[in-house]
Amino acid sequence: MLPLQRRTIGQTHMNVTAMSLGGAGLGGIFGPVSDEAGVSAVERALELGMNWLDTSPYYLEAERRMGLALRGVPRSQYYLSSKVGTHPSRYLDYSADAASWTVDNSLKVLGVDYLDICFIHDPQPAHLQTALGSGGAMEGLVELKRQGVIKAIGIGVQDHALIRQAIDTGSLDVALTVNDYTLLTQSVLKGVCDYAEPRGVGSVNGAALAMGLLSGRDPLRIGTPKWTPPQDEVQASIRVHEWCRERGVSVLALALQFSLRQERLACTLVGAASAEEVQGCFDAAAEEIPASVWEELPNLLDEIRVR
Repeated sequence: MLPLQRRTIGQTHMNVTAMSLGGAGLGGIFGPVSDEAGVSAVERALELGMNWLDTSPYYLEAERRMGLALRGVPRSQYYLSSKVGTHPSRYLDYSADAASWTVDNSLKVLGVDYLDICFIHDPQPAHLQTALGSGGAMEGLVELKRQGVIKAIGIGVQDHALIRQAIDTGSLDVALTVNDYTLLTQSVLKGVCDYAEPRGVGSVNGAALAMGLLSGRDPLRIGTPKWTPPQDEVQASIRVHEWCRERGVSVLALALQFSLRQERLACTLVGAASAEEVQGCFDAAAEEIPASVWEELPNLLDEIRVR
């Protein structure tokens, strides 16, 4: 079954399910979520066989809720990752000291003694210069990796040039890209994968649903008080909805399976916020889509591609 197909992330120890759970949604980034719903999302993901959980102290309650859900679950049964650089108490602090402090805090909140990956989270160019420089986050993570506190080092950011800079250090294991391999754009293949693969760095896809535009909900109602999706992406997603409706295909199923079928991306992380949303993503990823739809799809992608 496609969602549970196993793939190795680059040269890491991680043999992950092709679809796994990201923590932004269950943490409450996209709207209010109860502890019960957030915990149930993690529990259902594990019940279905997903074996990687990704989170961040930036995702509000995500680490705490994951920690609650993981109590009593053998550590060998899942991979777990978190992030540095965006902890609310050390926000945009990309120093080695902040990285060490943040990882230590995350381990306590999550109730574990190591992370499988720690990502440098969402740096801007000036932040990355700090992170990769002397006394920066990368230096701190390399030391934590040497100690076994983390097993692999990653970067999670949308800017492809910054990802390539991090790869050039020779210390990076994983690149987590955001909103760059969807039905609306596939820029990550040239921007990241072509550079990462020959250097042994694995690539992972975040936001395969284009930040909710391809979730099946009305694209005109997607957004938060702090974030509005770009209009070119909104218009392109409306066209996807029309195209799918004409063919009787679920937008959610098509968007998820499009990402999962791309084997250059080791994993697609879904930001489900409840057990019901996790189950919905899993069912959509396993839903049968006619071969004729896949044959026609390239023409639609050429028509709507935003970048």
